[in-house]
Amino acid sequence: MASTESPNYVQKTTPKSGESLFYTCSLPKAALIFEDSSFPAPQVTDDWVADYCEAYAECNEEERELWNDLCCSIPLSHSLNPMIETGCKEYIDSHPPTSELSPTLQELINAVKIARCNSFTSRNIHPVTSRVNHSCTPNALYLPTPTGCSLRTLKPVQAGEEITISYLGIYLFASNGLRNSILLSEKFFTCQCPRCSSIPNENSVPCEKCHPRISGGLPEDVEFEDAPVNYTVAICPKCNDVLSPAATSLRQKLEEKSTAALRSEENDMDVIREIHEVCSQVLGAKHYSTALTGLTIVDSMCLEFNRVMILGQAPEELELAECVDTLTRIFQFAEGVIEGGGGMMCYSQCLTVARGLGCLGDEKSVAFGKVWAEKAWKFLEGFGEEGEKKVCLKLMEGKVEHMELLEGKGDEETSEKPSKKMRKK
Repeated sequence: MASTESPNYVQKTTPKSGESLFYTCSLPKAALIFEDSSFPAPQVTDDWVADYCEAYAECNEEERELWNDLCCSIPLSHSLNPMIETGCKEYIDSHPPTSELSPTLQELINAVKIARCNSFTSRNIHPVTSRVNHSCTPNALYLPTPTGCSLRTLKPVQAGEEITISYLGIYLFASNGLRNSILLSEKFFTCQCPRCSSIPNENSVPCEKCHPRISGGLPEDVEFEDAPVNYTVAICPKCNDVLSPAATSLRQKLEEKSTAALRSEENDMDVIREIHEVCSQVLGAKHYSTALTGLTIVDSMCLEFNRVMILGQAPEELELAECVDTLTRIFQFAEGVIEGGGGMMCYSQCLTVARGLGCLGDEKSVAFGKVWAEKAWKFLEGFGEEGEKKVCLKLMEGKVEHMELLEGKGDEETSEKPSKKMRKK
Protein backbone atom coordinates (compact mmCIF):
# COMPACT_ATOMS: atom_id res chain seq x y z
CA MET A 1 0.00 0.00 0.00
CA ALA A 2 2.89 2.32 -0.74
CA SER A 3 1.97 5.99 -0.86
CA THR A 4 2.52 8.16 -3.90
CA GLU A 5 6.24 8.84 -4.25
CA SER A 6 7.08 12.51 -3.90
CA PRO A 7 10.36 14.39 -4.34
CA ASN A 8 9.02 17.12 -2.04
CA TYR A 9 9.93 15.58 1.31
CA VAL A 10 12.45 13.44 3.12
CA GLN A 11 12.12 11.59 6.43
CA LYS A 12 14.70 12.29 9.13
CA THR A 13 15.16 11.43 12.79
CA THR A 14 15.66 14.46 15.04
CA PRO A 15 16.63 14.55 18.74
CA LYS A 16 13.67 16.79 19.57
CA SER A 17 10.81 15.31 17.52
CA GLY A 18 11.91 11.82 16.56
CA GLU A 19 10.75 10.75 13.09
CA SER A 20 9.91 13.91 11.14
CA LEU A 21 9.34 14.96 7.53
CA PHE A 22 11.17 17.86 5.89
CA TYR A 23 10.73 19.74 2.63
CA THR A 24 13.41 19.02 0.03
CA CYS A 25 12.52 22.00 -2.15
CA SER A 26 10.82 25.39 -2.03
CA LEU A 27 7.08 25.30 -2.71
CA PRO A 28 4.45 28.01 -3.16
CA LYS A 29 1.23 28.25 -1.15
CA ALA A 30 -1.32 25.48 -1.88
CA ALA A 31 1.26 23.26 -3.60
CA LEU A 32 0.70 19.50 -3.36
CA ILE A 33 3.34 18.03 -1.03
CA PHE A 34 2.28 14.39 -1.38
CA GLU A 35 -0.69 12.05 -1.50
CA ASP A 36 -1.05 9.20 0.96
CA SER A 37 -3.07 6.02 1.31
CA SER A 38 -4.93 4.79 4.40
CA PHE A 39 -4.81 1.62 6.42
CA PRO A 40 -8.16 -0.22 6.57
CA ALA A 41 -10.55 2.30 8.14
CA PRO A 42 -11.80 1.31 11.60
CA GLN A 43 -15.47 1.39 12.43
CA VAL A 44 -16.47 4.29 14.65
CA THR A 45 -18.28 2.86 17.67
CA ASP A 46 -18.05 3.49 21.41
CA ASP A 47 -15.59 0.58 21.67
CA TRP A 48 -12.63 2.25 19.96
CA VAL A 49 -10.17 -0.43 21.16
CA ALA A 50 -12.13 -3.17 19.37
CA ASP A 51 -12.50 -0.91 16.30
CA TYR A 52 -8.72 -0.55 16.02
CA CYS A 53 -8.20 -4.27 16.68
CA GLU A 54 -10.56 -5.12 13.83
CA ALA A 55 -8.84 -2.67 11.47
CA TYR A 56 -5.40 -4.06 12.29
CA ALA A 57 -6.62 -7.64 11.84
CA GLU A 58 -7.77 -6.72 8.31
CA CYS A 59 -4.30 -5.46 7.35
CA ASN A 60 -1.96 -7.57 5.24
CA GLU A 61 1.67 -8.14 6.28
CA GLU A 62 3.00 -5.06 4.46
CA GLU A 63 0.34 -2.84 6.03
CA ARG A 64 1.05 -4.21 9.51
CA GLU A 65 4.76 -3.54 9.08
CA LEU A 66 4.05 0.09 8.13
CA TRP A 67 1.53 0.45 10.99
CA ASN A 68 4.01 -0.89 13.55
CA ASP A 69 6.70 1.45 12.25
CA LEU A 70 4.74 4.47 13.56
CA CYS A 71 5.60 5.83 16.99
CA CYS A 72 3.63 5.59 20.24
CA SER A 73 3.83 8.38 22.80
CA ILE A 74 1.49 7.06 25.52
CA PRO A 75 3.40 7.19 28.83
CA LEU A 76 3.85 3.81 30.54
CA SER A 77 2.05 5.07 33.63
CA HIS A 78 -0.99 6.39 31.71
CA SER A 79 -4.43 5.03 32.64
CA LEU A 80 -5.11 4.20 28.98
CA ASN A 81 -2.63 1.31 29.04
CA PRO A 82 -4.67 -1.10 31.24
CA MET A 83 -7.84 -0.07 29.36
CA ILE A 84 -6.21 -0.96 26.03
CA GLU A 85 -4.82 -4.23 27.35
CA THR A 86 -8.21 -5.27 28.73
CA GLY A 87 -9.98 -4.32 25.49
CA CYS A 88 -7.50 -6.27 23.39
CA LYS A 89 -7.89 -9.37 25.59
CA GLU A 90 -11.66 -9.14 25.18
CA TYR A 91 -11.23 -8.85 21.41
CA ILE A 92 -8.94 -11.92 21.30
CA ASP A 93 -11.42 -13.89 23.43
CA SER A 94 -14.27 -13.09 21.02
CA HIS A 95 -12.11 -13.54 17.88
CA PRO A 96 -10.06 -16.75 18.33
CA PRO A 97 -7.08 -17.12 15.95
CA THR A 98 -8.05 -18.71 12.64
CA SER A 99 -4.70 -18.69 10.82
CA GLU A 100 -1.04 -17.79 11.16
CA LEU A 101 -1.95 -14.23 10.12
CA SER A 102 -4.23 -13.76 13.12
CA PRO A 103 -2.61 -11.10 15.33
CA THR A 104 -1.36 -12.02 18.79
CA LEU A 105 -2.48 -10.23 21.93
CA GLN A 106 0.77 -8.26 22.20
CA GLU A 107 0.57 -7.29 18.53
CA LEU A 108 -2.91 -5.88 19.05
CA ILE A 109 -1.93 -3.99 22.21
CA ASN A 110 0.98 -2.32 20.36
CA ALA A 111 -1.17 -1.61 17.31
CA VAL A 112 -3.97 0.01 19.31
CA LYS A 113 -1.52 2.20 21.24
CA ILE A 114 0.04 3.35 17.97
CA ALA A 115 -3.39 4.01 16.46
CA ARG A 116 -4.49 6.02 19.49
CA CYS A 117 -1.55 8.39 18.94
CA ASN A 118 -1.63 8.63 15.14
CA SER A 119 -5.25 8.58 13.95
CA PHE A 120 -6.99 11.36 12.04
CA THR A 121 -10.62 12.12 11.16
CA SER A 122 -12.84 9.02 11.42
CA ARG A 123 -9.88 7.25 13.08
CA ASN A 124 -7.99 6.92 9.77
CA ILE A 125 -4.28 6.17 9.97
CA HIS A 126 -1.84 6.93 7.14
CA PRO A 127 1.62 5.39 6.62
CA VAL A 128 3.33 8.72 5.77
CA THR A 129 1.03 11.49 7.00
CA SER A 130 0.83 10.01 10.50
CA ARG A 131 4.54 10.82 10.80
CA VAL A 132 3.99 14.55 10.28
CA ASN A 133 4.45 16.54 13.49
CA HIS A 134 2.16 19.17 14.96
CA SER A 135 2.68 22.92 15.15
CA CYS A 136 0.32 25.67 16.30
CA THR A 137 1.57 27.63 13.27
CA PRO A 138 1.35 24.82 10.70
CA ASN A 139 2.73 25.18 7.19
CA ALA A 140 0.69 22.33 5.68
CA LEU A 141 -2.97 21.30 5.59
CA TYR A 142 -4.36 17.77 5.84
CA LEU A 143 -7.08 17.09 3.25
CA PRO A 144 -9.07 13.82 3.27
CA THR A 145 -9.53 12.11 -0.12
CA PRO A 146 -11.61 9.08 -1.20
CA THR A 147 -8.53 6.83 -1.06
CA GLY A 148 -6.63 8.43 1.81
CA CYS A 149 -5.43 12.00 2.10
CA SER A 150 -3.19 14.67 0.64
CA LEU A 151 -1.08 17.44 2.15
CA ARG A 152 -0.80 20.94 0.67
CA THR A 153 1.26 23.91 1.78
CA LEU A 154 -0.56 26.61 3.74
CA LYS A 155 2.08 29.19 2.85
CA PRO A 156 5.31 29.40 0.81
CA VAL A 157 7.95 27.07 2.29
CA GLN A 158 11.69 26.61 1.85
CA ALA A 159 13.82 23.49 1.49
CA GLY A 160 14.94 22.24 4.90
CA GLU A 161 11.82 23.39 6.80
CA GLU A 162 9.95 20.71 8.74
CA ILE A 163 6.51 19.82 7.41
CA THR A 164 3.96 20.53 10.14
CA ILE A 165 0.19 20.27 10.42
CA SER A 166 -2.29 21.03 13.19
CA TYR A 167 -3.77 18.23 15.29
CA LEU A 168 -6.26 20.59 16.94
CA GLY A 169 -9.13 21.31 14.54
CA ILE A 170 -10.90 24.53 15.53
CA TYR A 171 -8.97 24.54 18.82
CA LEU A 172 -5.97 25.72 16.81
CA PHE A 173 -7.56 29.13 17.48
CA ALA A 174 -7.74 28.64 21.26
CA SER A 175 -5.32 29.90 23.92
CA ASN A 176 -1.87 28.42 24.58
CA GLY A 177 -3.17 26.73 27.72
CA LEU A 178 -6.19 25.07 26.14
CA ARG A 179 -4.29 23.96 23.04
CA ASN A 180 -1.65 22.23 25.14
CA SER A 181 -4.21 20.76 27.52
CA ILE A 182 -5.92 19.09 24.54
CA LEU A 183 -2.62 17.91 23.04
CA LEU A 184 -1.51 16.44 26.35
CA SER A 185 -4.79 14.59 26.97
CA GLU A 186 -5.27 13.33 23.41
CA LYS A 187 -1.77 13.10 21.89
CA PHE A 188 0.36 12.88 25.07
CA PHE A 189 2.72 15.79 24.47
CA THR A 190 2.85 19.55 24.83
CA CYS A 191 3.80 21.85 21.99
CA GLN A 192 7.01 23.87 22.09
CA CYS A 193 6.43 25.89 18.90
CA PRO A 194 7.16 29.66 18.87
CA ARG A 195 3.47 30.51 19.18
CA CYS A 196 3.19 28.48 22.40
CA SER A 197 6.21 30.32 23.79
CA SER A 198 4.85 33.79 23.02
CA ILE A 199 2.28 36.00 24.74
CA PRO A 200 -1.13 34.84 23.46
CA ASN A 201 -3.70 37.14 21.92
CA GLU A 202 -6.52 34.59 21.60
CA ASN A 203 -7.77 35.36 25.12
CA SER A 204 -7.58 39.15 24.88
CA VAL A 205 -10.39 41.22 26.43
CA PRO A 206 -11.23 44.93 26.16
CA CYS A 207 -9.22 47.04 28.62
CA GLU A 208 -11.21 47.90 31.76
CA LYS A 209 -9.87 51.45 31.94
CA CYS A 210 -10.28 52.27 28.24
CA HIS A 211 -13.72 50.66 28.14
CA PRO A 212 -15.48 50.90 31.54
CA ARG A 213 -18.05 48.16 32.10
CA ILE A 214 -21.75 48.90 32.44
CA SER A 215 -23.41 46.62 35.02
CA GLY A 216 -20.54 44.17 34.54
CA GLY A 217 -20.84 44.05 30.76
CA LEU A 218 -19.28 45.81 27.80
CA PRO A 219 -20.95 48.77 26.10
CA GLU A 220 -22.63 47.56 22.90
CA ASP A 221 -20.32 49.49 20.60
CA VAL A 222 -17.34 47.77 22.27
CA GLU A 223 -18.96 44.31 22.37
CA PHE A 224 -19.77 44.40 18.66
CA GLU A 225 -16.70 46.42 17.65
CA ASP A 226 -18.70 49.33 16.26
CA ALA A 227 -15.99 51.57 17.74
CA PRO A 228 -12.19 51.14 18.11
CA VAL A 229 -11.41 48.70 20.93
CA ASN A 230 -8.19 48.40 22.94
CA TYR A 231 -7.63 44.74 23.82
CA THR A 232 -5.37 43.38 26.53
CA VAL A 233 -4.20 40.02 27.86
CA ALA A 234 -2.73 41.45 31.06
CA ILE A 235 -1.38 45.00 30.48
CA CYS A 236 -3.13 47.35 28.07
CA PRO A 237 -0.70 48.50 25.33
CA LYS A 238 -2.63 51.78 25.07
CA CYS A 239 -2.89 52.96 28.70
CA ASN A 240 -0.70 50.42 30.57
CA ASP A 241 -3.58 49.54 32.90
CA VAL A 242 -3.30 46.07 34.46
CA LEU A 243 -6.26 43.70 34.12
CA SER A 244 -7.82 43.32 37.56
CA PRO A 245 -7.77 40.00 39.47
CA ALA A 246 -11.59 39.95 39.35
CA ALA A 247 -11.61 40.31 35.54
CA THR A 248 -8.89 37.68 35.20
CA SER A 249 -10.83 35.26 37.39
CA LEU A 250 -14.07 35.85 35.48
CA ARG A 251 -12.28 35.30 32.17
CA GLN A 252 -10.93 31.98 33.42
CA LYS A 253 -14.35 30.81 34.61
CA LEU A 254 -15.97 31.66 31.26
CA GLU A 255 -13.15 29.92 29.40
CA GLU A 256 -13.73 26.77 31.45
CA LYS A 257 -17.51 26.91 30.93
CA SER A 258 -17.27 27.47 27.18
CA THR A 259 -14.70 24.70 26.73
CA ALA A 260 -16.81 22.23 28.73
CA ALA A 261 -19.90 23.05 26.63
CA LEU A 262 -18.04 22.84 23.30
CA ARG A 263 -16.34 19.54 24.12
CA SER A 264 -19.43 17.93 25.63
CA GLU A 265 -20.89 15.03 23.65
CA GLU A 266 -24.36 16.44 24.34
CA ASN A 267 -23.72 19.47 22.08
CA ASP A 268 -26.52 21.38 23.82
CA MET A 269 -27.11 24.38 21.55
CA ASP A 270 -29.24 26.20 24.15
CA VAL A 271 -26.35 26.04 26.63
CA ILE A 272 -23.83 27.08 23.99
CA ARG A 273 -25.99 30.05 22.96
CA GLU A 274 -26.29 31.21 26.57
CA ILE A 275 -22.54 30.93 27.13
CA HIS A 276 -21.81 32.70 23.84
CA GLU A 277 -24.02 35.62 24.82
CA VAL A 278 -22.24 36.01 28.16
CA CYS A 279 -18.79 35.63 26.58
CA SER A 280 -19.64 38.29 24.01
CA GLN A 281 -20.91 40.70 26.66
CA VAL A 282 -18.00 40.16 29.06
CA LEU A 283 -14.99 39.02 27.02
CA GLY A 284 -15.64 40.74 23.70
CA ALA A 285 -15.22 39.62 20.09
CA LYS A 286 -11.47 38.92 20.14
CA HIS A 287 -11.60 36.18 22.77
CA TYR A 288 -11.49 32.58 21.58
CA SER A 289 -14.41 31.54 23.82
CA THR A 290 -16.66 34.06 22.07
CA ALA A 291 -15.39 33.02 18.64
CA LEU A 292 -15.60 29.24 19.10
CA THR A 293 -19.05 29.24 20.71
CA GLY A 294 -20.13 31.63 17.95
CA LEU A 295 -18.75 29.30 15.29
CA THR A 296 -20.75 26.39 16.71
CA ILE A 297 -23.91 28.52 16.52
CA VAL A 298 -23.09 29.60 12.95
CA ASP A 299 -22.49 25.93 12.02
CA SER A 300 -25.97 25.08 13.28
CA MET A 301 -27.54 27.98 11.38
CA CYS A 302 -25.71 27.07 8.16
CA LEU A 303 -26.93 23.49 8.35
CA GLU A 304 -30.49 24.81 8.62
CA PHE A 305 -29.94 27.25 5.72
CA ASN A 306 -28.69 24.40 3.54
CA ARG A 307 -31.69 22.29 4.52
CA VAL A 308 -34.25 24.92 3.57
CA MET A 309 -32.42 25.78 0.33
CA ILE A 310 -32.40 22.12 -0.70
CA LEU A 311 -36.18 22.19 -0.12
CA GLY A 312 -36.45 25.15 -2.50
CA GLN A 313 -36.86 27.91 0.07
CA ALA A 314 -34.75 30.95 0.92
CA PRO A 315 -33.34 31.36 4.47
CA GLU A 316 -35.17 33.69 6.85
CA GLU A 317 -33.71 37.17 6.31
CA LEU A 318 -33.37 38.05 10.01
CA GLU A 319 -31.67 34.74 10.83
CA LEU A 320 -29.31 35.21 7.90
CA ALA A 321 -28.48 38.74 9.09
CA GLU A 322 -27.69 37.41 12.59
CA CYS A 323 -25.48 34.73 11.08
CA VAL A 324 -23.63 37.29 8.93
CA ASP A 325 -22.98 39.58 11.92
CA THR A 326 -21.60 36.72 14.03
CA LEU A 327 -19.56 35.26 11.18
CA THR A 328 -18.03 38.67 10.43
CA ARG A 329 -16.58 38.90 13.93
CA ILE A 330 -15.41 35.27 13.91
CA PHE A 331 -13.66 35.76 10.57
CA GLN A 332 -11.87 38.87 11.84
CA PHE A 333 -10.83 37.04 15.02
CA ALA A 334 -9.38 34.10 13.06
CA GLU A 335 -7.49 36.39 10.68
CA GLY A 336 -5.90 38.05 13.71
CA VAL A 337 -4.72 34.72 15.14
CA ILE A 338 -3.21 33.10 12.03
CA GLU A 339 -2.58 34.55 8.57
CA GLY A 340 -5.37 33.20 6.38
CA GLY A 341 -7.12 31.85 9.48
CA GLY A 342 -10.50 33.22 8.46
CA GLY A 343 -10.65 30.96 5.43
CA MET A 344 -9.26 27.97 7.31
CA MET A 345 -11.82 28.36 10.07
CA CYS A 346 -14.94 29.37 8.18
CA TYR A 347 -14.67 28.91 4.39
CA SER A 348 -17.69 26.58 4.31
CA GLN A 349 -19.84 28.93 6.38
CA CYS A 350 -18.80 31.85 4.13
CA LEU A 351 -19.96 29.89 1.09
CA THR A 352 -23.30 29.00 2.70
CA VAL A 353 -23.88 32.65 3.64
CA ALA A 354 -23.04 33.70 0.07
CA ARG A 355 -25.61 31.24 -1.27
CA GLY A 356 -28.19 32.37 1.27
CA LEU A 357 -27.75 36.03 0.36
CA GLY A 358 -28.02 35.16 -3.31
CA CYS A 359 -31.27 33.34 -2.61
CA LEU A 360 -32.83 36.52 -1.26
CA GLY A 361 -32.68 37.76 -4.84
CA ASP A 362 -32.48 41.54 -4.40
CA GLU A 363 -29.55 43.41 -5.90
CA LYS A 364 -28.01 44.48 -2.58
CA SER A 365 -28.11 40.95 -1.10
CA VAL A 366 -26.64 39.41 -4.25
CA ALA A 367 -23.79 41.94 -4.21
CA PHE A 368 -23.14 41.23 -0.53
CA GLY A 369 -23.19 37.52 -1.33
CA LYS A 370 -20.35 38.08 -3.80
CA VAL A 371 -18.27 39.60 -1.00
CA TRP A 372 -18.70 36.47 1.11
CA ALA A 373 -18.01 34.22 -1.87
CA GLU A 374 -14.73 36.09 -2.36
CA LYS A 375 -13.81 35.42 1.29
CA ALA A 376 -14.47 31.70 0.74
CA TRP A 377 -12.54 31.71 -2.54
CA LYS A 378 -9.31 32.86 -0.90
CA PHE A 379 -9.26 29.45 0.78
CA LEU A 380 -11.10 27.31 -1.76
CA GLU A 381 -8.87 28.32 -4.68
CA GLY A 382 -6.01 26.32 -3.22
CA PHE A 383 -7.73 23.77 -1.01
CA GLY A 384 -11.37 23.36 -2.04
CA GLU A 385 -13.17 20.47 -3.69
CA GLU A 386 -14.35 20.89 -7.26
CA GLY A 387 -18.04 21.22 -6.38
CA GLU A 388 -17.29 23.95 -3.85
CA LYS A 389 -15.06 25.81 -6.31
CA LYS A 390 -17.67 25.63 -9.05
CA VAL A 391 -20.43 27.18 -6.92
CA CYS A 392 -18.09 29.77 -5.41
CA LEU A 393 -16.93 30.99 -8.83
CA LYS A 394 -20.51 31.26 -10.06
CA LEU A 395 -21.47 33.26 -6.98
CA MET A 396 -18.51 35.60 -7.46
CA GLU A 397 -19.42 36.13 -11.09
CA GLY A 398 -23.15 36.48 -10.41
CA LYS A 399 -23.93 33.64 -12.80
CA VAL A 400 -25.98 31.42 -10.49
CA GLU A 401 -29.69 31.73 -11.12
CA HIS A 402 -32.01 32.16 -8.12
CA MET A 403 -33.56 28.70 -8.51
CA GLU A 404 -30.16 27.06 -8.93
CA LEU A 405 -29.16 28.47 -5.55
CA LEU A 406 -32.34 27.21 -3.95
CA GLU A 407 -31.92 23.76 -5.46
CA GLY A 408 -28.19 23.63 -4.61
CA LYS A 409 -27.19 22.46 -8.10
CA GLY A 410 -23.52 21.56 -8.27
CA ASP A 411 -23.20 22.20 -4.53
CA GLU A 412 -23.54 18.78 -2.97
CA GLU A 413 -20.52 19.26 -0.69
CA THR A 414 -21.82 22.42 0.95
CA SER A 415 -24.77 20.61 2.53
CA GLU A 416 -22.40 18.61 4.70
CA LYS A 417 -21.25 19.64 8.15
CA PRO A 418 -19.10 22.79 7.79
CA SER A 419 -15.33 23.03 8.22
CA LYS A 420 -14.52 19.35 7.71
CA LYS A 421 -10.98 20.32 6.68
CA MET A 422 -10.44 21.73 10.16
CA ARG A 423 -11.32 18.59 12.06
CA LYS A 424 -8.50 17.47 14.30
CA LYS A 425 -6.05 14.65 13.88
